[in-house]
Amino acid sequence: MDRISGLPDDVIRRIVRFLPANDAARVLLLGTRFKNLEFDDKVDFFQGTFTDFVTESLALLGNNTRIRKFSLKSERALQSDRISSWLRDVLKRGVIDLELDIDGYGYELPLEIFTSNTVVKMKLGKEIEIKALPKNALLPSLESLILDTDVWFSTPDGSDCVFQAVLLACPLLKELIIKEMRWEKWNWSRIVSSQSLQRLTMSRILSDDFIEDEAPSLSFDTPNLAYFEYCDVVPDAYPIVNFDSLVEAKLDLLVMENRNSNPRNLIEGIRNVKILDLTSPFVFESLYFFRGTMPVFRNLHRLSFTNDDNREVCWRVLPLLLDKTPNLKTLVIKGGLHYVEEPDYVCDCLLGYRFLLSSRVEVMEITLWENGTIEELEQVKHFLGKLPCLKLLIVNAMPRTSDKEKLRMIKDLRSFQRASPKCRVEFRWIV
Repeated sequence: MDRISGLPDDVIRRIVRFLPANDAARVLLLGTRFKNLEFDDKVDFFQGTFTDFVTESLALLGNNTRIRKFSLKSERALQSDRISSWLRDVLKRGVIDLELDIDGYGYELPLEIFTSNTVVKMKLGKEIEIKALPKNALLPSLESLILDTDVWFSTPDGSDCVFQAVLLACPLLKELIIKEMRWEKWNWSRIVSSQSLQRLTMSRILSDDFIEDEAPSLSFDTPNLAYFEYCDVVPDAYPIVNFDSLVEAKLDLLVMENRNSNPRNLIEGIRNVKILDLTSPFVFESLYFFRGTMPVFRNLHRLSFTNDDNREVCWRVLPLLLDKTPNLKTLVIKGGLHYVEEPDYVCDCLLGYRFLLSSRVEVMEITLWENGTIEELEQVKHFLGKLPCLKLLIVNAMPRTSDKEKLRMIKDLRSFQRASPKCRVEFRWIV
C-alpha cells in the first residue's frame, strides 16, 4: 500500500494544495485509492488552473491505464476543445461511468461519445446541445442516461429525430432521466420510444416564455416501463401511451386554461399502476377537469398525494379517486390537511367524507401540519370514524411540537370513535 492512500483526505488536501498543478496531479494519481477520476473546480486544493490540473492528470496516466469513472464538474467557462479532448481520452481508456456537469452554453459533445462500447452510466449537463450523431452511433453497454438541467436536442431540417436516434443507439437502456427540460428549445419528434426502458423520469422548467411554446402532442411507446415520474405542462394530446408494464407513477401535471391541454390518454394509459403518487396540489385540479373520462384503477393499492401547506386547494377529486380505486389499501396524504373554518370545519368538496364509508383502505398516513389544531383534528375524526377497514392510522407531527401539545394530541386522537375496532393509531414525530 502506498503512503498517500493511507492518509486521511484532509491531510492529502493540505499536502497537495501547496503544489503546482502537475505535481498535485502526480501525487493524487500515484495513490491506489484514486482509481476514479473526479474533477470539481469547487475543490480548490492545488496551485494553478483547474484546466491545467485536469490536463496534467490525464497526461500522467500510462497508455494502458483504464478508467472506471470520469467526473468533470465546473461552473466556470471551460474551453470546448479542452473538454472534448478530455472526453476522447477517457473514452479510449474504456470509461464505464461518465459524468459531465459544466456550464456548457451550447457545448456540443464529441461524436465519439456515441460510439462507446464500455459506458454503462452517462450523466450530461448543463446547457449542452445535441444535434448530430455519427452514422455508426451505438452504445451497446449503456443502461442509465441522465440529462441534467437544460440539455436539448436540435434536429436539422430534413433529418431523422436526433433524440430518437440516441434511444435507438442504446439497446440495453433501462433508465432515462431528463431533468429541468425546456421543450421550447427542443426540435424533435415528441416521441419517447424504447423497448428496453424500465424507468423514465421527466421534469420541466417553467420558463418565462413557456406559454408561447406550441406543444401539440407528446407520446410514449415504452411497453416495458415499470416506473414513470413526470412533471410537465400538459400538451394538447398524448396520441400514443404504451405503458403495458407500468407499476408505479408519480405525476405533477399542470393544465393551462388558455390552451387545449388534454391529459385524457395519459391518465387512461396509467390505469394499471399499483402505486400512484400525485406530487402537487395542481394534479388534483388537472384530474378534476377531466373527471368524466377517469378510468377505474383496479390494480392500485397505494395512493399518495401532496398538499404542501396549502389547505385552500380543494380536494373535490378525492371522492372520485377513491370510487375509482376499489382495491386501494394504503392512502398517504403528504403536507397539510384540507379544511375550512367553522361551523364544522369540513369543506363542501369532501361531501362530509361520506365516500369513506365504502372504502377498503387499511393503512392511512397523514401529517398534522399545524400541530393538531381543532380544524385538523376534525378531519382526523372523520378518517377514524368512517373508514370501516382501517387497521393503522399513522399521524406525523412537526418537530416544533412541544411535549404538552404531544400529550394533548395523543389524548384527543385516542378519544375519537373508530369505525374499525381493529384500528390502532401510531404517532411519529418528524425529525
